[in-house]
Amino acid sequence: MRTLFKPNHPLRQINSFKFAFEGIFHAFLSEPNFRIQLFIVAVSIILGKVYEITRIEWSFIVICSGFLLFMELINTVIEEIMDRFMKNLNDGVKIIKDVSAAAVLIAALTFLVNFSLIFGPRIFG
Repeated sequence: MRTLFKPNHPLRQINSFKFAFEGIFHAFLSEPNFRIQLFIVAVSIILGKVYEITRIEWSFIVICSGFLLFMELINTVIEEIMDRFMKNLNDGVKIIKDVSAAAVLIAALTFLVNFSLIFGPRIFG
């Protein structure tokens, strides 16, 4: 199969960004947990501005936020694959989906710990 553009052509690069943003938009529209996590990230950004956190604290917020959203997107992909290609729910599919959800839970707990370490003393201290 011949492609219209070479692999490194700028238009292909632009399309790859377009497809990535479509994926984020799809997750935003179809995944309630993704919306909740985006809201939590937005709150942490607002609190970071209000409390004037340090650059190191910002880096922890950015890394944990990215990790959390990344894991939610990966979980969405795994669930979509399992739902589309494994029509019959069996123990193997359940385990795959449960472990994928557990990965998101670990990311969320990591975010929560860092959020608490950064903002806890400022809010409650």
